[in-house]
Amino acid sequence: MKKIFIGLLIFVVIIAAALEIILPRTVTSILKEQIAKSTHAQDVALDMYSVPNAKIVLGNIDEVHSTATAGELGDVEFESLKLDAKKVSVDVMELIFPTNTLNSKQRTEKILKSAENIELSGIITADGLKNFIEDKVDHLDDAKIKITPQEVSATGQIKFMGQTADVDIAGSFILDNGDIYFHVTGLNVRNALVRHVQMDRFLGDLKVLQSSQLPIGLKFSNVQMRDGDVLITATR
Repeated sequence: MKKIFIGLLIFVVIIAAALEIILPRTVTSILKEQIAKSTHAQDVALDMYSVPNAKIVLGNIDEVHSTATAGELGDVEFESLKLDAKKVSVDVMELIFPTNTLNSKQRTEKILKSAENIELSGIITADGLKNFIEDKVDHLDDAKIKITPQEVSATGQIKFMGQTADVDIAGSFILDNGDIYFHVTGLNVRNALVRHVQMDRFLGDLKVLQSSQLPIGLKFSNVQMRDGDVLITATR
């Protein structure tokens, strides 16, 4: 009887350890993998807290804190991304045994059943903005970007029909109905033939990010230009 009791006690200890340590780590690892896939981030850190910790196995998480470096949202490269949430409820079975017929966004929305105070923030640097502007402005090369709290400026060259022209672009980030745009306030072209032409009226606002690209019902709520970077925030 004593041996049976000791064996049962050891079994209970193993189960308790699995619930408190091993299984929560498994859930954390799977969530990190999902974040890396959705943001194309190179490095993802994820911390989850619950009291007791075994609540995570049931899909109930008190707090989630995640950071990612060199990530992407839409066509925009971010230097870093940060996600904070409280009172998160996830579908653990869907997380571990995914439904094959769902796409990435549908699966994310199914996994996250509910949450409070979700905030996603990201930082776009001059290098990330350079690639975006060069992609959106045809034939623009070697763009040099400067970001200040008042304005974003870009200088570069456009090669077209054998001619090379210097280009100056000025603008700012704006938030309109939950989407983020780069509002062009100046576009000047100069070369030996045309000398100098103001063309800002020919280039409208450039759509940078749409709330529809975000998972779990997040919506862009703020955009702030700073010295050297742009801080973008989405909330739910």
